[in-house]
Amino acid sequence: MDYVNDYLPTREERMKILMDIKDEDIDYSDIPPVSDEALAHATRVGDKFIKMGKRNMAILNELLRKSELEAIANLNHE
Repeated sequence: MDYVNDYLPTREERMKILMDIKDEDIDYSDIPPVSDEALAHATRVGDKFIKMGKRNMAILNELLRKSELEAIANLNHE
């Protein structure tokens, strides 16, 4: 067992290895081709998360408003 070759690289070492890879060294052969039409209808993943987050915040705000109104109504009946 060779101790020097058996240790796991640090995060910094792995990042350096990744940053040193050239575009022409990357094998894209297992990725199917995408037409321009398909790309035109594509949505960026970040945009989906932003839309989902806004929707979730609106729902949460509505639930909070309802619970606050119920709490106020309950205080008025006591």
